Amino acid sequence: MGRSSIIFLFVMTLAYAVFAIDRSVLSAVLSPMEKSFGASNALTLFLQSAQFIGVFCFVFLAGHLSDRYGRWPVLAMGVVVFTVFTWMIGLASNYTEAFIFRLVSGFGEGIFWPVAMAWVAAYFGWRKGLALGIFYVGFDIGSSSGLAIGLLTFAIYKAWQPAFFIAPSIALLVFACLPFMRDSKYSAPEKEGMRIRLGRDALDLIKKKSVLLLMLFAFFATWASLWQTAFLPLYFNKVAHFSVPYAALMTIPVLVSGAFGKVILGGTSDRWKRNRLLLAISVIVIAFYSIFFFFRNFDVDVLAALGMGFFSAAIFPILQSLIVDTSGAERGGTALGLTTSAQSLGAIFSATFAAAFASFGIGRAIALDAMLPTVVIIVIALLLVEPRMSKLNSPVENTVSL
Repeated sequence: MGRSSIIFLFVMTLAYAVFAIDRSVLSAVLSPMEKSFGASNALTLFLQSAQFIGVFCFVFLAGHLSDRYGRWPVLAMGVVVFTVFTWMIGLASNYTEAFIFRLVSGFGEGIFWPVAMAWVAAYFGWRKGLALGIFYVGFDIGSSSGLAIGLLTFAIYKAWQPAFFIAPSIALLVFACLPFMRDSKYSAPEKEGMRIRLGRDALDLIKKKSVLLLMLFAFFATWASLWQTAFLPLYFNKVAHFSVPYAALMTIPVLVSGAFGKVILGGTSDRWKRNRLLLAISVIVIAFYSIFFFFRNFDVDVLAALGMGFFSAAIFPILQSLIVDTSGAERGGTALGLTTSAQSLGAIFSATFAAAFASFGIGRAIALDAMLPTVVIIVIALLLVEPRMSKLNSPVENTVSL
């Protein structure tokens, strides 16, 4: 990997880490925020939904605009928005203000997310599976860091507000690097002067059965996996009765396991058929979920949690690589806008259903929220098709040796 490639991937991965820090720091302090605002279990869980709703509002539009006008300005805007409004959450004096700030920070995430993935996929060409796997590690590093920041600041200050002042500050390093990204490879539209029409291009892609199936897969896979980053600390606190800091700490190894899965299996997908790999992973995930939720042995549960973290996290770089292979690099932003829109909708459904089921008990609600959609993705994976000569969808000059 050349020096410029290393720098590019480092900055993009760091930006994704900040994205994840801003998202996961809330999970670590949900319980104290619930007490501070006097909110019910359902309202507390729905606070997670605010960010996912915000993401859903912008992911498709951002992907489309990046294809048309270039990736750098759209991506930079997203980083600024989700950072500033995560800071603002620390200033919230009531539940409504926290919800609004969380919603707007989701707008920034929705702007950043598909554009960053499209840029990485275009930059690294046929090795996009490995590159996206490394990029996705930023999410695990950020998620772990966000949980750690949340539990440490709460332990030190006995308040949830400082977490939201400290966590987004890491974005200052990203801001310092962004000007140097302006002229990076593929920061401009894929083809100068090409006409990209909002809605029409997306509709043309959705008409393809393979694209529609991948959107459905993205929807249910996100629904199934969301609880690991959004609700697992709450699960450990409410069901396993760990303290707030220790519940967040228990979640970090699961996220680290997922980071290894993304790199190892993402790289494997560059050599194996991605559709077959997604099917195998989906079957393994449901097995680990079953062990985790229905065995009452702590040691077995820990091993199951690490296993489901490793495999379920690996789904997403493989999925995103497959959608780019299927749609073509020149429509990468639009295609990833579609799959990330489906993922955002899946996140909203997951968080909302968990909130609705909370009256039946946090444990059972999370179990259903994770396992039912996993069964669906196994069925969808049986129907996925690997595009012919997918590695040639990205021109040779678009490839970067890793």
